[in-house]
Amino acid sequence: MLRSPSSTRTRRRVPAVVAGVALLVLVASGCHQDNTPQFYNSLTKDNFVQGCVGGSTGTTLASSSLCQCLYTVVTGMVPASGADEKANPKKYSGYSGPNFQQLNSLVKSNPSKVPTDLQNAWADQCASEGYQGTTSTTSTGGPTTTG
Repeated sequence: MLRSPSSTRTRRRVPAVVAGVALLVLVASGCHQDNTPQFYNSLTKDNFVQGCVGGSTGTTLASSSLCQCLYTVVTGMVPASGADEKANPKKYSGYSGPNFQQLNSLVKSNPSKVPTDLQNAWADQCASEGYQGTTSTTSTGGPTTTG
């Protein structure tokens, strides 16, 4: 059976098309913008403060001044990412907890995962802005404040 010239060309084009699509996928994935910060910047600050205050929920969770203080403490002791920690080893040398990216993931699933040393720093530096530590329920059902 003789093959037509057009079917031979089609078979030759298939690998080229597949390679072209694969290349397009790689380029597109390289252009994907990751919203997770590698370093702290004004957008990170705005998002942190807005989320802390309550953002678009309509409910005020904390004052803007308290949220600003909490952010200042976080950025002073917690690296934004592994890249930030490597770029600023002296700044973050005393901190051994999760970086901001990891902390953000942990807190989304379980707010009680905020490291104790970070809570203590907030208590030391942000009490005048209204920080009262974390509140939990005791076995008797009454609230208790720590930090």
